[in-house]
Amino acid sequence: MIRRPPTSLAGAPAGRPLFRPPAPKGPSWAMVLGWTLTFLVVGGGLLWALWPIFSVLFASAAMAYLLDPLVDRLEQRGWGRPSAIAVLFTGVLILMVSLTLILIPAIASQFAELIQNVRMYVDNLATLMGPTAAFIEAQTGERIPLDFDTLKKELPGWLAQLSPDARAGIQGFLSNLFHSSMGFVSAVLNLALLPIFTFYLLRDWDRLVQFFQSLIPQPQKERVHRMARDVDERLGAFVRGQITVCIVLGIMYSLGLWLSGVDMAAVIGLLSGALFIIPYLGTIVGIILATILCLMKYGVDIHLLYVALTFGIAQGFEGWFLTPRIVGEKVGLHPLVVMMALLVGSSLGGIWGMLLAIPVTAAMNVVGAEWLEAYKQSQVFHGDER
Repeated sequence: MIRRPPTSLAGAPAGRPLFRPPAPKGPSWAMVLGWTLTFLVVGGGLLWALWPIFSVLFASAAMAYLLDPLVDRLEQRGWGRPSAIAVLFTGVLILMVSLTLILIPAIASQFAELIQNVRMYVDNLATLMGPTAAFIEAQTGERIPLDFDTLKKELPGWLAQLSPDARAGIQGFLSNLFHSSMGFVSAVLNLALLPIFTFYLLRDWDRLVQFFQSLIPQPQKERVHRMARDVDERLGAFVRGQITVCIVLGIMYSLGLWLSGVDMAAVIGLLSGALFIIPYLGTIVGIILATILCLMKYGVDIHLLYVALTFGIAQGFEGWFLTPRIVGEKVGLHPLVVMMALLVGSSLGGIWGMLLAIPVTAAMNVVGAEWLEAYKQSQVFHGDER
C-alpha cells in the first residue's frame, strides 16, 4: 500500500471542489452610468430635433394608444391590420362629420335665440335681484355695483362673438389666412400629418412595443414588464373609461336641460360633459351656468328643481353605474389625486402639463408602489441581516 503525504491532492474526497471560482460580477457603476448618459443624450437629441412636430407626434401616439385595442379586436376577427385601421379611420371620420353637421347648426340656433331674448332675461334678472340688492345696501350702507342697463346693451355683442356662426368663422379664417400665410400652412400641415402619423404608429404599434421591450436590461426585464403592464392597465382603464363617462354625461346633461326648458341646453350639457375629464369640474360648471340661465329666463320657480334633478340624477348614475362598471376600481387614481395632478401639471407646463399629468401620475403610482414593496422587504425595514 502506497502512503501519500498529507499534502497530496490525490486523496481528496471525490466530488468536493478544490477551490471555488470567483462569482461573476455585475456591470460596474461606471458602465451603467455611461450607458444611462448615452441613452439620455440620444433621447434628448431626438426630442430636440423633433420638437417642432412634437405636439403632432404626441397627439398621434395618444390616439394610437387609445385605438390600438379596437384594431386588435378587428384583427382577432380575421381582419388584416391595415384594413382594420382603414375601417376604423373611416368610421371615426363619418362620426366626426355627422356630429359637426348636426351639432354646429343646433348650437348656432340656440345662440341666436339667446341673443334675441337676452334683454328680456336681463330685465327678469334685474327684477329678481333688485330687492335683494336694495336690502343689502340698506343694511350695510355699501352700494352693490349692478348696472343692468349697461349689461343689457353689451351682453348681446359678447354673445354674438361667442356664437359659432359659420359665415363669421369663414370670414375670420380668410382674414387670418391672408395676414399669416405661413401660420396657415403650418396648421394645415399639422392637421394633415396627424392622421398619417396615427396610421403608421397604429400599423407598427406592436413592433414598436417589442423594440422598446428589447432595450430593457435583462436583470430588470421581469420587473419592468410587470410595472409596464400595471401602468398600461391603469392608464388605459382610466383614459378610455373617463372619455366614455364624459360622453354619456354630456348626453344626459343636454337631454335633461332641454327637457327643463333651459336655453343653450346642448352647449351647457356638452361643455359640462367634456369638463368632467377633471372629476366633478364639469358638474360644478354646468350647475352654475344652467342655474344662471334658468334664473334669467324663469326666475325662482319649479325649473330650478328640474335643473337640480338633471345634475343629481346624472351624478347618481355616474357614481352608481358608470364609473364602477366602465372605469373600474383597479385604476388606482383617486379623484383628488387626479385633480391635484392636473393643477400641478397646468402650473408647471400649461396645456402640455395637463395632458401629461395623468400618464405621469399613473406611472409614478406604479413605481411608488414597487419601491414601497421593495422597501418593506429590505433589511432597513426589518432591522435584521438578511
